[in-house]
Amino acid sequence: MSKESDPAMTGDAGQSTAAEQTGTKTAGDHGTTVAEEPIGGTSTDAETHPIPPTDYRLAVPEGWERVVLDPDRWPHRIDKLVNRGLRRTRATPQLKAALAERVRAQAEAAHANGGVEMYLVNQVIGQVPVSAGLVVTLLRPPPGTEAGDLSDTALSLAATGADVRTVDLPAGPAVRHLYRRTPSPDDPDGNRLTVTHLDVHLAVPRSEQRLLLSFSTPMEPLADALVTLFDSIARTLQWMA
Repeated sequence: MSKESDPAMTGDAGQSTAAEQTGTKTAGDHGTTVAEEPIGGTSTDAETHPIPPTDYRLAVPEGWERVVLDPDRWPHRIDKLVNRGLRRTRATPQLKAALAERVRAQAEAAHANGGVEMYLVNQVIGQVPVSAGLVVTLLRPPPGTEAGDLSDTALSLAATGADVRTVDLPAGPAVRHLYRRTPSPDDPDGNRLTVTHLDVHLAVPRSEQRLLLSFSTPMEPLADALVTLFDSIARTLQWMA
């Protein structure tokens, strides 16, 4: 999938890696698909059985580093990102190795939950350090069950008192869930900062699958501004035929 350019937001156009997990590929064997069982056939068949999109495109700002959540691909990519991010510092090999291991642990956890790609942001804008992340997850209902409506997701979250609402995005209706979490005192990673999360749930058109955009940032003083940015990124999502 080609890179996407936008006046306010430039960078990589996201590509789901769901096809690599399901064994299917799009034309050229380099794209991916979010359809579990892409339907082929004549135009009459397509009208009778509408075809789900085969991919999606997501625009992110410059500096958002993409990691495809494929165990065969992320080791080299993560090492490259860590080395590039620390190249102007006096970081020791041990620090680089520890940071790479931490990112790999994040990738493994995201992949285990159905994640297809993640983006990492660690940059200085002006003189202000900015840290944020995004994990894109493809969710399928358990075998023998149905996904249900997005409204069910909204009602379930609202029942817990969560800050949740439904929104209309260019890609379709979505459930927007904003929340904050403070690490426990015995957090194994030593985290002490409150993390702001924004989850955006979307239904994959003509499919039982769901796409989840999970944004996060530990930058509490900048949280409101970054959440506005997260919302803007979610609005760039496009389904691809």
